[in-house]
Amino acid sequence: MAFYPSLRVEGDVMSRETKAMSEESDTRLDIARLSSAELAVAKIRDAFDLHHVTFHLGYTPIGPLDAPYVKSTYPAEWLTRYLIKRYLTIDPVVQEGFQRRVAFDWTEIEVAPDVLPFLEDALAHDVGLNGYSIPTVDGENRRSLTSITSNKNREEWDSFISANVDELQRLALELHRMAIAELFGTDHPFPRLTRREIECLALAARGNDGNVIAHLLGISESTVRSYLKSIRQKLSCASITEAVAKATQYRVILWSQIAETRQ
Repeated sequence: MAFYPSLRVEGDVMSRETKAMSEESDTRLDIARLSSAELAVAKIRDAFDLHHVTFHLGYTPIGPLDAPYVKSTYPAEWLTRYLIKRYLTIDPVVQEGFQRRVAFDWTEIEVAPDVLPFLEDALAHDVGLNGYSIPTVDGENRRSLTSITSNKNREEWDSFISANVDELQRLALELHRMAIAELFGTDHPFPRLTRREIECLALAARGNDGNVIAHLLGISESTVRSYLKSIRQKLSCASITEAVAKATQYRVILWSQIAETRQ
């Protein structure tokens, strides 16, 4: 519901404040009708005269995906180099972004000395002088990160973010929805699991019994059994093994993390 504190109606004439709000609503960037998130990031870049836009759906509360979903306007050469060199594991924007729930400017990140070569490589490939990232977390606890870059000077960049932050956050949420629809379809059937249920399911997938899960999470074994029962009921699964298979299919828990723990 919109709230208009300055609404005044004098006859048939709206106040200038209300007209401005109406015009702003009519000119909001519409990406929902585009056929893919890849087209959407390019449209956002062009509409806001940005240097690059990147959308990354690749993290859950358990950890990083082994096959992240990324759509970006970065040059193909840089994207290939980024993957080959496994920069995902050290990229401070990604590492920070999937821990946060609030948007942040890249100048807020503390960078370790051993990451400086990566940043120099990124600048050499013209990723942009300024950056801003917007984390998104949905009802199934899937995370995404929308990042924008620019070569504006610092004053212009700060003014741009201040003027457009609400619209950018709206577009980040829309990108998240588009990506989920591309991956799982528009009628996404996966029920919502709580964070604790996801933790119990992931630990069970690693071969841990109820006693071990209880110890690791600091809860009682009976509580663990209740969580696992709730999971089976929500997912309409006869067993935890079936529930694990369904959860990995929809990227709620990750095989890469399960294998890593078993080693």
